[in-house]
Formats: sequence, structure tokens, C-alpha cells
Amino acid sequence: TNATAPRRITHAATGAVLRRPARPFPHRSSSGPTQAAMGDIHFIVDRLNEPPFSMPLSLVAFDEKSPFELLEIVNAVIREISAEHAANLRDETPEATATRMMDFLFKVLNYQQSLEPEHFKTGLLHGDPGILYPALGWMLERRSELTTRAYLARFLLNVEIPEHMFGDDEILELYQQHKDLQEQFKEAHKASEQSRSQLISPAEIKKAIVQMEEDKEQLERKVEALHTKLHGSDGFEPMLREVGALRVEQDEQLKLAERMKEQRSHAYQAEQRLEQLSRALAGKKAEAGVSDLGRLLQKLEAEVAAMSRRAHEELPRAIVQRQQRHDELQQVLSLPAGSESDTREMLQHRQGLQRAIRELEERKRATASDPDDRLAMFRQQASLVAKKREQVRQRLEAVRRDKANVDAELASKAAEVSQLPDQPVLRGEEFRKYAAELRGKTAQYKRMKAELGGLRAEWGTLSRTVSLLAGQDSSVTSQLSAVEAKRGVAGFAQTEEQLRQAEQLKAEVDSAKGKTLEEISQVVEEINRQIKDNKTRLAPQIKSLRTLRAQHGEIEAEYLEKKGVYDNIKAGFDSELTKLQADLDSAEKEAQQEESSCHYYDTLSAMERVKLQRIADEKEGRALRRAMPDGAVVTTYRELYERRIKEQEAQQRELRERQKALKENHVPNKEQMQLFRDLNKLLRCKVDLQKAARAEAADMAAAEQQESNVLSLGND
Repeated sequence: TNATAPRRITHAATGAVLRRPARPFPHRSSSGPTQAAMGDIHFIVDRLNEPPFSMPLSLVAFDEKSPFELLEIVNAVIREISAEHAANLRDETPEATATRMMDFLFKVLNYQQSLEPEHFKTGLLHGDPGILYPALGWMLERRSELTTRAYLARFLLNVEIPEHMFGDDEILELYQQHKDLQEQFKEAHKASEQSRSQLISPAEIKKAIVQMEEDKEQLERKVEALHTKLHGSDGFEPMLREVGALRVEQDEQLKLAERMKEQRSHAYQAEQRLEQLSRALAGKKAEAGVSDLGRLLQKLEAEVAAMSRRAHEELPRAIVQRQQRHDELQQVLSLPAGSESDTREMLQHRQGLQRAIRELEERKRATASDPDDRLAMFRQQASLVAKKREQVRQRLEAVRRDKANVDAELASKAAEVSQLPDQPVLRGEEFRKYAAELRGKTAQYKRMKAELGGLRAEWGTLSRTVSLLAGQDSSVTSQLSAVEAKRGVAGFAQTEEQLRQAEQLKAEVDSAKGKTLEEISQVVEEINRQIKDNKTRLAPQIKSLRTLRAQHGEIEAEYLEKKGVYDNIKAGFDSELTKLQADLDSAEKEAQQEESSCHYYDTLSAMERVKLQRIADEKEGRALRRAMPDGAVVTTYRELYERRIKEQEAQQRELRERQKALKENHVPNKEQMQLFRDLNKLLRCKVDLQKAARAEAADMAAAEQQESNVLSLGND
């Protein structure tokens, strides 16, 4: 198969047949990928073998995956991160697959890499391991974090809207509602994460329960002591009512503080929306300010003239240049194709260039991490300054928001002060008297605050006492009910209590009715008085408002008429501009394709020139210069390989002679070895017999010596 011949590509989903110049697919050697470390591949395979993927993969099986199978693995990882990408790669075009994956990696997950988008997209289409392996490792390492990011991106990803569409009030309002909902979602998500992080462990709960039980015992002892102390004292019931009213006021104060916080948040959002509407209104006024239709038409005519000049002069010139480039490339394609061996050599040369590039990148990284680098300190300082600048900017925004809130409060206070009647400024002796009164009131405030603290503590004790008494009351009530049932008057105590409560409630309602009628009459009189005052104060403004409404109607009619003319003219120019933009996009896309083909053929040409140079060096004897073991110097690969062939042939002859000698002497040598073994056995047997004979002779000599041993005694 010709390596440079055009290939026919049929897509599985569309069935369309495409023709394009053949390009070598990314090559992977049998030893593994060339652009990923083995540690990264180990990590990828381990993660893919674990749940939820559970792919039974080994390093060899993973390395033998085809480009399409690698894309399916990447799509499976993306589908696990975001369920919106549960798509079958066979049901969509390769272009759509690459675009979808690039948008998800770059826009949603914020994946960082150094390649150009077009090169990255080409690598995705071809299933290049050098692009897919780093992306796989990055996603598998941060899967939980990226899953959260993908979930948040569904709600927080910005919607791209053209600037000219913000002129529509409805679209602007919808966009603002979208932003408000995003802010609400951020707050809700932060609250959810905070609540999850604040979950209390069982050990802490047990510890808190033990502490609360100890506090309960202490409070019970205090309640018993206070019960003994306050038993029969006067003023207990009024004090209890006052404490209850104080607690109600404190709860009301907390609710008012929460409402104040919510109102401030709503006011800030309203201010933001007001600023956006003000900017939109300013833009509208600027557009409406062009009241001279002649000047507007001149501007539009100038734009039309510029577009016409571009369509009749610049674009035809660019088309001619592209056509010439296309003819040149067609001539290159018509040249005879190279052989398969040339293709293999080109691939090997490509691998060599890739290795050289990796070495240069490693040197560059080593240089960047060099401790002697003089710019490292300045880079660190620059990063610190950038962080400090961001922190200062955030503090400035917070201070600005606080300032806006304070200004609003100041304005409201100033308005309240302006409504108050004029009072003289205190000076001299009057001011000193006022200061003395203020100090007295401050001392009284502190004293009453201390008393209030004591009352609060005592109220806590009394509330506990009330709860205990309520429990005792329930038991006594049950006993009383049993006694009433025994005596035949069941429910007497409950009926008596209900009658007493009904009388008390009736007295309270009667009192409240009298107060309510008086308050209502006062409120009605105050409202009528305010209405009369407001009518008197607003009468001149209402007259001027009627005049302004009439003027507004006339101006709005004129504005709508001119806006209709402008919209008609703009629609015509927009359609023409869209058509020209489409032609321009198609021309740019064609130019990019031609440029890519040009770079490809330039690379092939450079590789062929390198091969021709190597052939010329071989012919002239300049290919290499190497000293052989015998001292001879070779200058060409032919001489080098001939000498090596001769050395191998000599070694082969020597080995064959040794083999022949071994075969001829094998049988005699084997017989000789057997004879030597037999002789060794015979000699060992003789030695053993000799040792046995010597031992027997020694035993016999010892026995004879014992028999001749005679004891002789002397004669006295």
C-alpha cells in the first residue's frame, strides 16, 4: 500500500465517503507509548481496573488498544464524571466527538495543556496516546473534584449572549434573573457544604450528652435550693411574667436582625441590577442621541463601502493565492509515491525527532528548576505580588459594599434628622449638664444591664423549675383524675380549670377590644391627616408630571418611528454581513486545510532531503569514521558491515571445527571414561581389603600376646 496515496474514509454513523491525503497515524512501538511515563500508565490501568470502571486491563492489553478504543475509554471516564456525556461514539461524527470532548475538558474542567487547540483536536481525532494518556491520568487522579466541578458547571456556566441583544429589555431581565439564580445557587451550595462539614461525630455527641447530664444535675440542685428559698415569697408571679415578656422581646430582636440582613442583601442585588439597567439606559440614550439621520446614513454607507471593497478586492486576491497554492499541491500529489521501506524509514526518523524533542523539553524543565536561576526569585515575587493584589482587590470590593451600605444608612438618618424640628446646639454649662446626665444614664444602664443578667440567669433556673413543676402537675392531675373517677365526679377539675381560663380570656378580650378601638380611631385620624398633607405637598409635582407624560408620549412615538427605520436598514446589512462572514469562514477553513497539507508535505520533503544527504555521504565516504579492533579505520557503512560479516564467518568456521572434533571423539572418550570409573572402583576395593587384612592381623597379634603373659613368683 502506498503511504502517501489518498485514503477513503467511511464513517460508521453517516456512511459518508471522504478523501484526504494520507497521513501517518501516531505510531506506538511494542515497548509502550513514547510520550507517557510507565508510572502514569500503571496509575491509569490501576484506576480503570477499580470500580466504577472495572475494566479487566493489563499493561500489555492497554498498550495494544486501537485509537478508537482509547477514545471509548476517555468517553467512559468523561461519562462517569458527567452523565450528560453518555453518548455512543459510533452514533456521532468524529468532528462532533472531538468538539464535545474539547469543550468539556477546557470550558468545564479547566484542563491545562501546552498544545494549540487545532493540534489537540487533531490528536483527539487520531487517538494520539501522547494526548489521551495525560488527559486520562489527570481526570482519574481528580475524579471526585472534577465530578463536583461538572455538577456546578451545569448551573454556573455563563451563557454567551451577543452584546447587541442586551438592548432587548426582556432578554436583559431574563439574563439578570439568571444571574440572581446563580448567586442563590452558590449560597445554597456553600450552606450545604458547610452543613456537611459541620456534622458532629458520635463520640462528640456522647461527650456533649455526658456534659449536659452533669449540667442537668447541677441545675436540679440549684432549682431545689431556689425552690426552698422562694417558697412563699411575694412577687413571684409578676417576676415570671416579666421574664417571659423579656424573652419574647429578645426573640423578636433576633428575628428583626435576620430580616435586616435579608433586606440589605436584597438592597445590594437591587443596586447591582440598577447599575446594569443604568448602563443599558445610557447605551440607549447614546444610540437615540444620533438624531441626525443623514449622519447615520453616512456611517452605514461607509460600512457598506468597506465591505464592498473587501468583497471585490481583498477576497478575490486571497482566492487567487489559495488557488495557486492548490495547484502547487496538486503537482506534488501527482509525483510518484514512495515505497513501503521509505515510509518505515520516515517513521523511524520521526521517532528520533520526537525523542530529541523530549530530551530538549527535559533540559528546558531542568533549566527552569535550576536553583541557580536568577529569575526564579523574581518569579516568586511576582506571584506573591499577584496574590496580594487579588486579596487587596477583594478587600476593596468588601469595603466598597460596606461603604455603600453605610452611605445608605447615613442618607436615611440624614432624612430622619431633616424631618425633626430644629433644636439649639448645646454649649458651655448646658453641655456639661447634658454630659453629667448622660454619665448618670450610662451608670444606670450598666446597673440595669447587670440586674438584667442576673434576672436572665434566674429566669433560666425558674424555667427549669416550671418544667419540673409541670411534670409533677401532670402526675398530680392523673392521680386527681383517678380519685374523681373513684368518687364518681370524673372531669370536675378539668371543667373548673376550663371555666377559669374562659373567664380570664373573656376579661383579656374585653380589655383588648377597648384598647383596639381607641388605637384604630387614632390610626385612622393620623392616616387622614397624612393623606391631606401629601395631597397638598404633591399637587405641584402632579401637574408637572402630567406635562412630562405628554412630552414623553410624543418623544416615544418619534423614537419608535425612527427605531423601525433603523431596524429595517440594520436587518438588510446584517443579512449581507452574515453572507459575507459565511464566505469568509469557508475560505479560512479551506486555507487552514491547505496550510496543514503544506506543512505535511514540507516535512516529507525535509525527510527525503536528509535521506539523500546520507546517501551522498555514503558514496563520498563521509558517512562515519570508526576504528576497528585490528587498528583499521572504516569510513563507510559498507566497509563496516563487510568486516563484521567476515568476523562472524571466521567465528562460525572455528565453532564448526570444534563441533566436528567433539562428534568424532565422543564415543572413544566415553569408553575411556567408563574404564577409568571401573579402575577407580577396583582400586578402592583393593584398598578396603588391604585395610581389613591389616586390622585382622593386628587383632590376632594382640590375642597371642595375651596368651603368653605368665606370672612368676620368687622362691624364699
